[in-house]
Amino acid sequence: MTLTAATWVHAPYDAVWHALARADGYAGWGSAPCLEFGARPGDPVVFGTPERVVYMGEIVRIERGRGLAHTFRFVGFGFEEPASRVEIAVVEQGAVVHVAVDHDCAGAPRTREIIGPLGWAKSLARLKTLLETGRPMPWPSE
Repeated sequence: MTLTAATWVHAPYDAVWHALARADGYAGWGSAPCLEFGARPGDPVVFGTPERVVYMGEIVRIERGRGLAHTFRFVGFGFEEPASRVEIAVVEQGAVVHVAVDHDCAGAPRTREIIGPLGWAKSLARLKTLLETGRPMPWPSE
């Protein structure tokens, strides 16, 4: 099963790309702090804190103007699953940027369960709010 979410962000493409393709870009909207986000295929992707990594993977593809892909695996949750794959399309469409996430969790049912059908939608709403208003959106209560 693939988790999907998409939004249009009214912000310059460079700002959207920075928020999605650089470690410091995840501040204010990501579900966890980003410790590392590589610039080339094979480079690491690490989220969490220095004391506790929450999820990690590696860059598969990173192509300005189209998007990026990375693997994703939860760490320290008491279960082992193969890495899943996150594809993020980042496409300029006039005055807005379309951001679409496809997270293929076919071999990772616990990952799919933890993120849930709204996990990426909440994160993209926070990204959109931050880039359009300069203030992060609070996490919605469950």
